Amino acid sequence: GVLLLTATPGPRKRFEVYDEIAFAAVGHPADIEKLRKAVIDIAHLDGFNLSANDVTLQRLVSFGIGPLMKAAFDELFRSPFVARVLMAELDPDGGGDAFFTIDADGSFAQSGKAAAISGNAESAQAMTAQLQKTSPELPLDQALGRALEVWGLGRLTLDARDGEVPSAEAVRDFLKGGLQELTVEAAVLDRDRAAKSKFRMLTSEQLAEPLASYFEV
Repeated sequence: GVLLLTATPGPRKRFEVYDEIAFAAVGHPADIEKLRKAVIDIAHLDGFNLSANDVTLQRLVSFGIGPLMKAAFDELFRSPFVARVLMAELDPDGGGDAFFTIDADGSFAQSGKAAAISGNAESAQAMTAQLQKTSPELPLDQALGRALEVWGLGRLTLDARDGEVPSAEAVRDFLKGGLQELTVEAAVLDRDRAAKSKFRMLTSEQLAEPLASYFEV
């Protein structure tokens, strides 16, 4: 399946959009909520007027949230959305999950294996590079630990100087001291889930054991 993870001091940042499609974002909470509601409305309207099979991530990004964010960015007397968005689509047959990242100006990029968003391009690129090296066959407990380490790398890269890449040891040290005031939030698009909706938020109990070592003092 697909795993989405972050650590945040604020409101929830991972959501279901439609059956096999999920939404995540960083930025201003009010703008994230506006974009979340907008993309859900677009998805359900397409599903009603067309069919569920017509609700695809490519369509939602190319004709929905991408143009919406671009219009707000381009208009002189309108505030742009202060947000970066990541959307994921599960392939129920396992042939090709899809990821899109959408920037505040409405520009977007597609990836077939993994994607990341952050406060700047260097941080997102560092995370994406590590995710691309990660096996897609990891069991969930190992994938959670790996995703948290990649998040930590991205967070440290935000403060790094001259393009310096933090070491794995520095990332683990940061996570052990830097997660106390944050909530780790994770969701999955579960290919094996029998329900029509494949989206599932992981509970704190489900996260506790796989991530226990990162909270040890």
